[in-house]
Amino acid sequence: MTGIALLDHWLGFLAMLVVAVALLVAAPFAPMTRGQLLGLVGLMISAAVALSSTTILGNAMAGLMHRAVGNFKVGDFVRTEGHFGRVTERGLFHTEIQTEQRDLVTLPNLFLATHPVRVIRRSGTIVTGEVSLGYDTSHAAVEPLLLAAAAAAGLKEPFVQILELGDFTVSYRVSELLTDVSRLLTVPSRLRSAMLDQLHGGGIEIASPTLMSTRAFPCDQAIKDAADDQARAAAQADRDILERRRDALAETIVRREAEKSEGRD
Repeated sequence: MTGIALLDHWLGFLAMLVVAVALLVAAPFAPMTRGQLLGLVGLMISAAVALSSTTILGNAMAGLMHRAVGNFKVGDFVRTEGHFGRVTERGLFHTEIQTEQRDLVTLPNLFLATHPVRVIRRSGTIVTGEVSLGYDTSHAAVEPLLLAAAAAAGLKEPFVQILELGDFTVSYRVSELLTDVSRLLTVPSRLRSAMLDQLHGGGIEIASPTLMSTRAFPCDQAIKDAADDQARAAAQADRDILERRRDALAETIVRREAEKSEGRD
């Protein structure tokens, strides 16, 4: 809502109020009744003004403060409390921004005065892309790939930082100063896409913060070999027991046959 539209809105409201009071005065009521009705209307108007004056005056004062401080201008990109967009209008009571989806969002000036506002100036800003990789990948192999990804995204003088040495992964950030803020909505996405292409092309697995890699140590292999030997020994012992049982059963059968033959004789 522009300043002229806001003025028209208030003038229309005042005109309706004057007409309502005029009709009340001209109505055929008794003087005492008319006085009571006028008093009631005045009380209602006073209550409405008292309840709304805090927000209205707060937004107006915040708008004046923004103009005096000059922390952002029309055309700047701003980010605050989940809202991001380009400032398209600054009014006395509100500020209007255009989002990435080309929608217009109206923010009360009091909201902007009571929340942190990140302003992206027209002179440029730093664009970044972050990725987590495992400890088995050397940073000497990662940094050239990230710099190549930044160059593929159109960034001229990128630099790489190691943000954190986590429990399972190393966090990297590639950054560059973007002077053409009109490309702010497209360059970060192109940078991340180029990072995926370069890292996958280099045979490097991109790890999530919860990925944990394990490797077999020599002691683990020795334990596994000992367990295998134990299993083989147990299996051989079982086979030996079965052999002895078969031999004993065969001897028992032969002895009984011999006893039967002697009995017949």
